Amino acid sequence: MIAAANGRQRWGKYRAYDRLVKHALICFGIYFCFTLLLVFSSKANFGFFGNLAFLSSGTVFTTIGVAIGDTFRRFVIPDAYFTSGAVDSFKKKIFWMVGPQCIGGFIGFIATKGFMTNVLGYAGL
Repeated sequence: MIAAANGRQRWGKYRAYDRLVKHALICFGIYFCFTLLLVFSSKANFGFFGNLAFLSSGTVFTTIGVAIGDTFRRFVIPDAYFTSGAVDSFKKKIFWMVGPQCIGGFIGFIATKGFMTNVLGYAGL
């Protein structure tokens, strides 16, 4: 148990809420850039509310996917890596550092695309 600066007790390095907020801010930044690309694209015309729906649904679905990927990573990360060399060791460490979160983020992107197409009726994504 670590005592925080304001006197409250915190368990571990980060609480789950802090990680979720961090994932949400990162996903919002990524989808803000995607939305800017959509606004200035000549092939996709969603309008104001379509772009707003893309930004909000993309942020929510991708944050959920990244959070599930991070929980999966924390649960199944191996204690030791058996490798044949430095490059193989580097690949495994990088994968277990960001791999499951990226897979969850990709699944969140697919969910966003399905939501925009099937629920809201925007087919130009």
